[in-house]
Amino acid sequence: MADRLSRSMTWLLAGSILLGGCGSPEEAPREPDQAEIGNAPVSSEPKADDGASDAVSGEADSAMIPARYHGVWDFEGGTCERTSDLLMEISASEILFYESLGLVTATEPDGDDVIVTLDMEGEGETWTQQTRFSLVGEGDELRLHTSDGEQPKEADTYPSKRCAD
Repeated sequence: MADRLSRSMTWLLAGSILLGGCGSPEEAPREPDQAEIGNAPVSSEPKADDGASDAVSGEADSAMIPARYHGVWDFEGGTCERTSDLLMEISASEILFYESLGLVTATEPDGDDVIVTLDMEGEGETWTQQTRFSLVGEGDELRLHTSDGEQPKEADTYPSKRCAD
């Protein structure tokens, strides 16, 4: 877990350094107003809704994983412990896996599913992948199904359950 946190902090630091060079020295950083961000505050907390599609508006949201997928997920037979090989922590802009990190570069709705494009880094390698996320079931039986986002939808042989916070 410390390794994942370290990688995540490295990405955040690199992004801060890159963004720090933008603009002229006279320009002071400022927060965007509601009109600039589409009048819709973005939260990384899961919504308590019926699983309906999240609204996607504007270019800023095109690289965000919808809130209904956020949280910590583990294989339905797993323990939800941080050492689980199949554990993944999903937020709006990244997914932390057991030994890798995926930064979201794009999302595309596909019916009730979402296809997420990720820039991945792990075990000394980097790659890009597309992953389809589907939610199946309700309540305690809710499962996250993942599959190759570049292929037609297929059944997930390792569905994930949401872990308690």
